[in-house]
Amino acid sequence: MIQLLSAIATTAFVILFTILLSKHFSAKLVAATVLCSIAFIYVGFSLKGNPTTSIVLEVLAAVVFYLIAVIGYSKNNSLIAYGIVLHGIWDILHHKASFVKTDIPGYYPLYCLIVDVLLGVYFFLVFRVKNNSKGDKYYTS
Repeated sequence: MIQLLSAIATTAFVILFTILLSKHFSAKLVAATVLCSIAFIYVGFSLKGNPTTSIVLEVLAAVVFYLIAVIGYSKNNSLIAYGIVLHGIWDILHHKASFVKTDIPGYYPLYCLIVDVLLGVYFFLVFRVKNNSKGDKYYTS
């Protein structure tokens, strides 16, 4: 239950942050930055006493999410939102080391999955509105 509440609070903070900074940064830039950031968190976890194979796997996954963010930023905003949700699947693969064996805190995969899905849906909706109201700085640039 604490994971759900923490995830909702984190998501609300990121959404509020996105809205408050919309005069200076586009939602597209914030979403791409979020995607890059969440991907590299697992790299940090992997550097703490995990085998080299875990480090390499986490770096490769982070690079894939980074590329999704860059391509989404330059070509198709919705790709960023899909990438954030896709990262939620990556989170679940870490749950109880069922597929990915990187040693991470036990609460983290579920917490991050919830944040990723909520933020992915939020940014997807933001980018859909952008397509319906071209020229609005908050959604573009």
